[in-house]
Amino acid sequence: MNKSTLKNLTHAHAWLGLIISGVLMIVFVCGSLSFFRYNIVQWDSQYHAPAPLAGEVASVATILDNISAKNYNIPTHHNLLISLPTDEQPYYYTAFETETDDGHHQDHQLNFDANTGEQLPINTEQFYLSDMLYMLHISLLLPYGTEIVGVITLLFFVMVLSGICMVLKKLVSHFYQYRLKRNKDTYLDGHTLIGISSLPFTFIFALTGVMFNLSILLQAGFGFAVFKGDIPALIKTAGFFDLPHVEASGNSISHNSVDIIVQKVRADYPEHKIVVVNLYGAGDENGVAEIRLQKHHDLIPTTHVTYALKDAAKLADYNAIEAPTAATYTTLSSLHFGEFGGITLKFVYFILGLGCCYLILSGNLIWLEKRENNRQQSKRGLAFVKAMTLALSTGTLIAVACSFVGTRFAPLSWPRTELLPTLFFCAIGISLIHALFNSMKHQAIRRAMVQQLVCAAILFAICPLYDLIQIVSGYTPYAYLQLDVFLVNAALLLTALFCFSLGKYQHATRPNATEESLTMSRSVS
Repeated sequence: MNKSTLKNLTHAHAWLGLIISGVLMIVFVCGSLSFFRYNIVQWDSQYHAPAPLAGEVASVATILDNISAKNYNIPTHHNLLISLPTDEQPYYYTAFETETDDGHHQDHQLNFDANTGEQLPINTEQFYLSDMLYMLHISLLLPYGTEIVGVITLLFFVMVLSGICMVLKKLVSHFYQYRLKRNKDTYLDGHTLIGISSLPFTFIFALTGVMFNLSILLQAGFGFAVFKGDIPALIKTAGFFDLPHVEASGNSISHNSVDIIVQKVRADYPEHKIVVVNLYGAGDENGVAEIRLQKHHDLIPTTHVTYALKDAAKLADYNAIEAPTAATYTTLSSLHFGEFGGITLKFVYFILGLGCCYLILSGNLIWLEKRENNRQQSKRGLAFVKAMTLALSTGTLIAVACSFVGTRFAPLSWPRTELLPTLFFCAIGISLIHALFNSMKHQAIRRAMVQQLVCAAILFAICPLYDLIQIVSGYTPYAYLQLDVFLVNAALLLTALFCFSLGKYQHATRPNATEESLTMSRSVS
């Protein structure tokens, strides 16, 4: 590669990185924590969690009878989802949609005691933190956010490829190069080293991110071009699971038929775990039960089995491995979420996610310091860019940490669906104001970054310290919650250590940077 091409490639890599760094930081920070999505729900609810399973578990029919007694108007073509109680979730979780007389739909999420079948006063919206982090990861909580994230991941994929091309010639000979005594080169070498080390991770995440977020556009285009707008036909041809379609007969049937089907599935699939019972036309003679099974640590873990409610006859079973298109999509999905590798893989993914956050922070710092030393650069324009970059990078860390603190200490009566997003974006706004105050001064951007990183480290450490104090004071989480509490607090402490270490390093190298820039200014003069 000649010098001119390499120079243009470097400029494109730097500018793309700066433009998408803010969104990319939100995606990676929230995505890294979303590896522990289920664990965060358990951690969030630990002080309000129901007691562990004890005694005989109530039947699914009992839960259905209690729902029917409330006279919910559930359309036949809509599903009624029931998540069975387990040691990790010692209660029934149900979700369904009702239809009003004027055609509007309303979502319901009800929880029932596993032993008595009585409804529990647990509102899943009270434990919204996990869902918010995941929604920020996939859509930024914005209209058309999914498409925005899709475009950003596409540009990130281009950045990964351009980064490979930039270091390809010296990929082997310079792999272990890390110059600690030359401040500018330290950032560059660290950026390169971590970028290369995490290349398989970043490559698969950029690829699958594009697939998830932009597949709806590709699907729509292909569906209209080939299938004349018949999207269900496209999905069926691709081999994805086709949801059951039920025509109501008007004849009711006992809910005990569901219990018979559950027992039959347990006998026929002893190596699988029943995760969900999905009913279409519940209580109707033509109703269908879809049983969702999972096999631990498989790349394609889910099997769907459907039965007729009338006679418990097996209608079909489905696993994506039987269809090449669906199997490819499901395999990439498993690679993206890391579910097949258990806790160990989740922590590996989490640490690599933090490494990608370092790539974003160090890349921004390299670009900004290079621009600060350019006398032809507009100071006002650069100040605004510095403030925005800082607020959307280190400010994201502060915002996520504030969300954890808010969900732990805010009264349970406060609506989390309104509180946490407001807290998140307000924290980014405060970070922007702080960055603006520091952006006009030469080299002050590094000091502002140090201050925000230390602030984020303190905020991330608050919840683990609070939980530790509670345990020392005599509180003990239920046994089924202890692993989740430990995992989430460990992830928060690792993030706090990451922020503190990076902030401490920035602070330690700041005088050298000032001295270097003064030397450069004198030499120019």
